[in-house]
Amino acid sequence: MVHEQELIVEEKGTICTLTFNRPEKRNLLTPSMLLELSEQLDRLRDGKKVRCVVIRGSGEKAFSSGYDINAIGENDMIRHHEGDHPLGRALRTIESFPYPVIAMMNGHAFGAGLEVAVTCDLRTTVEDCLLGMPPAKLGVVYSYSGIKKFLDLIGPGYTKELFLVGRPISSERAWEIGLVNFMVPREELEEFTYGIANEIAENAPLSLKTLKEITKTLEKRTISTEDEKLIRQMTTEVQNSQDYKEGQKAFAEKRKPEFKGE
Repeated sequence: MVHEQELIVEEKGTICTLTFNRPEKRNLLTPSMLLELSEQLDRLRDGKKVRCVVIRGSGEKAFSSGYDINAIGENDMIRHHEGDHPLGRALRTIESFPYPVIAMMNGHAFGAGLEVAVTCDLRTTVEDCLLGMPPAKLGVVYSYSGIKKFLDLIGPGYTKELFLVGRPISSERAWEIGLVNFMVPREELEEFTYGIANEIAENAPLSLKTLKEITKTLEKRTISTEDEKLIRQMTTEVQNSQDYKEGQKAFAEKRKPEFKGE
């Protein structure tokens, strides 16, 4: 089944592919695209056929270059912290999907696009792409739930490198630090990824579901009410700052921002 729209959905046997389909915009994520992703995964969850999902980007330039800055609302940072946001909903749907989800990273991945990949259970990537988390360069605070995923995956040292330096890293560096599972030549990516997907789909469904649930449960850590209160306060200050407005303006004008710490 194929939907010629922002999200292409293709089912072949026990594997479903969801493709971000905005190649002219390097597959920027829009609210409607993310809501459609959630709806499709919910639909697949209710079915009894699909045993593995592959998420990829259209074209060869990008898996996804992030969240569409033109779609950012006034309170989006706080909304994302509290889970009331299309991005948060899509990420939770990926996490809660009962069977493995693979991010097939056919190109660059930045910001929310990289978080989508990190939220997936496995990541394959081409040799010649860049991955990065640029919120500090845009005057933005990333959600603590998002940062926690990176902490769980690659540890505090590499997480701080990604978020505090803000410089994109190569796919080779990403593979070295454990951010991606597999790195292969571009011409081999599709065959390699679907080879893994088919191998997963041939495994026992109940075992897959239970093993994914166990690992998800073991990854949990609690955050105190005071922690959440402090993070919310700090995020609100950033959201209301002149630096936040400058970051958005500079991005739209394709120039380096001039932050003043106010």
